Amino acid sequence: MSEIKSFEVSDPVNHSLKGFALANPSLTLVEEEKILFRKTDKSKVGLIAGGGCGHEPTHAGFVGHGALSAAVCGEIFASPSTKQILHAIQLVAENSSSVLLIVKNYTGDVLHFGLSAERARALGIDCRVVVVGDDVAVGREKGGMVGRRALAGTVLVHKITGAFAEKYSDKYGLEGAEKVAHIVNDNLVSINSSLDHCKVPGRKYETELSSKQMELGMGIHNEPGVHVLEPIPPTEELIEKYMLPKMLDPSDKDRHFLDFNKNDEVVLLIDNLGGVSNFMITAIASVTVELLKKNYGITPVQVIAGTVMTSFNGNGFGITLLNASGASKQLQNDFEEVNSVLDLLNAPTDAPGWPVKSTPGDKGPSVNTEILEKEVKVKDAGAYDYDTFAKWMKAGAEAVIKAEPHITSLDNKVGDGDCGYTLVAGVKGITENLDKLSRKSLSEAIAQISDFIESSMGGTSGGLYSILISGFSHGLIQVCDNEKTEVTPEITSKAFDIALETLYKYTKARPGASTMIDALEPFIKEFSSTKDFNKAVAAAEKGAKSTAGTEAKFGRASYVGDSSDFEDPGAVGLVEFMKGVQSAYK
Repeated sequence: MSEIKSFEVSDPVNHSLKGFALANPSLTLVEEEKILFRKTDKSKVGLIAGGGCGHEPTHAGFVGHGALSAAVCGEIFASPSTKQILHAIQLVAENSSSVLLIVKNYTGDVLHFGLSAERARALGIDCRVVVVGDDVAVGREKGGMVGRRALAGTVLVHKITGAFAEKYSDKYGLEGAEKVAHIVNDNLVSINSSLDHCKVPGRKYETELSSKQMELGMGIHNEPGVHVLEPIPPTEELIEKYMLPKMLDPSDKDRHFLDFNKNDEVVLLIDNLGGVSNFMITAIASVTVELLKKNYGITPVQVIAGTVMTSFNGNGFGITLLNASGASKQLQNDFEEVNSVLDLLNAPTDAPGWPVKSTPGDKGPSVNTEILEKEVKVKDAGAYDYDTFAKWMKAGAEAVIKAEPHITSLDNKVGDGDCGYTLVAGVKGITENLDKLSRKSLSEAIAQISDFIESSMGGTSGGLYSILISGFSHGLIQVCDNEKTEVTPEITSKAFDIALETLYKYTKARPGASTMIDALEPFIKEFSSTKDFNKAVAAAEKGAKSTAGTEAKFGRASYVGDSSDFEDPGAVGLVEFMKGVQSAYK
């Protein structure tokens, strides 16, 4: 296919955010952190959402009174860092009673927002996380433990939860807002379709689709869906025979997530993925309403058509259905003042992505720069020998660097080929900052390493390791009496157990899923049982080798046809680090 023409600017992410702030003066942009936030009320729950750029107007477009309090933005299709998210939490918490994070169900977002919530709670901020997933395209069989992806239904969670927090925070607080977000998500189903992949700014346009093909179930990051359709059906046929049945056919057990009855009140949202004309979006809305009436006896009580969650210039659209009757019934059971979810959906808001716009004369709140500049420290716990610890870290790093070609070779076969480079970046992030480590306590040193890794690795691996190591730091704080308590094998094993428990809060990967968990859990369990580092390394190596006979269930390797012939590169990399430490361990 011919190259797609597109407008390009230098540094598109920062220019886009600055331009958005200029067009919406009631919002304040913290440019260096990519945070957009508004004035909030000390008595109300603050709502924060975010993720990679490229889905505008989500997320910043839904910051406004009666909706989100702030949005924190990553690079294109990439989660923001834990530091960015934590700073957003702190800024919002300054003038809010508590903070709810509303996160799209993508691994990087879940990990980084989860770690940020953990750190916020450690700072005394009442903070919770709700993960949104409304896609039906992938289904239970392929989605597995990862769950449903987040599509345009996410913005309905933003709007309805925001309206509830605005009106009922005084009585129901953070727990109430969290419950509302779950109720809305539980009553949503969505599916996208696209004629082709989108053009990402600054990157070469790439597609696997021919001019006669389209994707049913396209994700918002160019991810494939459930089927490639060839030839491309007429739009009416696409909606009637392919999209609506995936959402409403109760016989499709793999994708039937929500019941709809003929007398249910239903909200229909038609979302433009970015490249479809407004003319066609409203036409699609009309066609969809007719087909819902004709084939399912459903007459939507409200239709929303527009651009709410895009994939840059994606030449496609999405259909979202909210069972308002089901959501309202659940809300009425828990909150006597709430008559209908529709009241919350249509409550006033000045969020730019919703019909009501901000007033140009409004001014955003000032920025407390002390929050952004102040280094976050954890409680000191556990005495340790810095020189010995540094020697272990260097030995582990050297082993990973030496094994990088092998790890990269494995990842080229089962993933996207960057695992080796990512792990090397992580270990270099440790060794290049060893001189900055606290000598006072191991808990502080480990917390600093968590920060080094999260900053240097990025992506899913960085989030996983950062949460794990942060959990180990918190474990030391829980187990040790103070900074003078000597860190023994017994204390270490208990801290490892807490670290694994913390990690498992944010990933559903377990042994047998062909991930680094296959090496990590055996290591921790063996060390907890025997307090023998050598035996623990042997158990980890055995676990890593077992991944060669297992289909990957998480990460990019889970999308390839057959990943069971090769060891998981993440598990191999972890073992190599452990073996390096083992070579210097006494």
